[in-house]
Amino acid sequence: MNQKGQALIILIVAIALALTILTAAITSSIVQGKNTSRNIFGRRVYYAAETGVEYGLMKIMRDPGSCNGTENLVTGQANITVSYSISGSNCVISVQAQEDTFVKKITVESSYDGNQIYNYCCWVENP
Repeated sequence: MNQKGQALIILIVAIALALTILTAAITSSIVQGKNTSRNIFGRRVYYAAETGVEYGLMKIMRDPGSCNGTENLVTGQANITVSYSISGSNCVISVQAQEDTFVKKITVESSYDGNQIYNYCCWVENP
């Protein structure tokens, strides 16, 4: 008589196990989707910051005396702030790009050498 109830218990355990596996798979899929979205946003903000650095380098290359102040740019949905300051004989270009809650900061130094050749160095990605 006990064997009739065993089939029902085995069925309930099998259904519970299947639901657990299904829930884990769905949760994993959702987490992976969120991570992919964050990665895309992060790359987009990084490229916006790179754009700001390249803009600043071109500006200083064309007009070496313009190494002061701050400029605000917008590309796509990212807001970019380009700041210029002088450190010794170098112009330090600091860029911050932001889109939603994602922020990326890059700093680079540039200068002309004695032969009027434009150089840049020390590309640093700030956390």
